[in-house]
Amino acid sequence: MTRAVVFFDLDGTLFQDDKTVSPATRAALKQLVANGNEPVIATGRDLWEIKDLMSSTGITNAIAGNGATIVAHGDIVERQYINPELTRAISMQCAADGLVAAWYNEEGTVLSGLDDLSRANYEDVRQTLPPVQPDYYRKARATRMLIFVPNNAAGRAITDRYRALFPQISFYHDSPYDIDLIETRLSKESGVNSLLGRAEFRGATSYAFGDGDNDLPMARAVDHVVAMANASPEFKAAAEFITRSNMDGGIEFGLHHYNLI
Repeated sequence: MTRAVVFFDLDGTLFQDDKTVSPATRAALKQLVANGNEPVIATGRDLWEIKDLMSSTGITNAIAGNGATIVAHGDIVERQYINPELTRAISMQCAADGLVAAWYNEEGTVLSGLDDLSRANYEDVRQTLPPVQPDYYRKARATRMLIFVPNNAAGRAITDRYRALFPQISFYHDSPYDIDLIETRLSKESGVNSLLGRAEFRGATSYAFGDGDNDLPMARAVDHVVAMANASPEFKAAAEFITRSNMDGGIEFGLHHYNLI
């Protein structure tokens, strides 16, 4: 029987600031598994963005796209998409407002256009700029979307307006360059519940390591919540334990705190 299931956010948590996993953290993950536990990547990123990471770390479980794609022991067990009519409505509103949008699914990304914010975003996450197809929304099967707006008062005003226009969507402003959109029925919480409901994980003690507001739904679904020292005030307030930062061995320190390694 699995002793514990441990969910790890990526950016600002499992990742260092350069988007790599430190050798010490990789060793801790290996020991975590050797001790009879199951690590799970829980991220807003989609499956194609984390496949290499899963392969290199040996992690075989994932909640991708903020709950849209669920992977258990290497197999995709759930795939869910934003309602196509809703994708089209949001995309057309973005076009009317002169905003660049991105459509994501488990295979890749397509942009409606390019601007300084979208370029800065893909430079920040160290990814090649996706292709541009302005009318892709007509056929998109999107697990999630991005809208490129700044993380300032103007950007937050846009977020508030879109939240009012599209109440079926959850909006996460965890980047300096964009807001992340996913249907409200999906979240890291729904992904955690899906995995913990599987027979092989049922009854295990659950932990979540995170740093951002899009990790708050995950915090509601686990037994123990661990915030990185670099976490948002809101996530720290939801945490049972605050570990060190993502740049100071926070994963290893937190796992030691709970005697998981």
